[in-house]
Amino acid sequence: MPDNTSDDPNTFLVDSNFQKMARRAGGVPRSQALENAQMAMDKIKMSFGDWLDGEIESLTAEIKKGRAAPASDVSWAEAAVMHARQIRDVGTTMGFELVTFITNNLCEIFEAIIAGAGPRNEMIDCHIDALFLAKQEQYRHLRPEQLPELRTGLRRVLEVSNTPSSGTVK
Repeated sequence: MPDNTSDDPNTFLVDSNFQKMARRAGGVPRSQALENAQMAMDKIKMSFGDWLDGEIESLTAEIKKGRAAPASDVSWAEAAVMHARQIRDVGTTMGFELVTFITNNLCEIFEAIIAGAGPRNEMIDCHIDALFLAKQEQYRHLRPEQLPELRTGLRRVLEVSNTPSSGTVK
């Protein structure tokens, strides 16, 4: 936005409460705020592994419920997609890009089941196995591009299952 907006009849300045608060004197210097934020992220990252283990445990418990549920009951998939989304939404921020990639695929699988597709147990098992692999120390900070066979294999399984002629994989 140009600095000299007072001459422009189509521009009007809004002085919101947020802008007033942001301009007032005092507060934490930017460098200190960034340092505090980084320290907070480092602290959160230390406990992320435990949180991830708990979410994966909850996810697998919901999948087990789905195996015992009637085909018309998708409540397990609704609960599973919630756990998968939580992992997906936080994974990359914590440096777990591969985990994010895998759980994004799981979200697509569960959303398809919720929308009426049949359970895809082999595909779910394949992604859960990949998720357990991705959370191991030697894989946890890798990006999907660093494991092209895994990435393309998981995507291919997902794409094949979504083709109209593929039917339901059990």
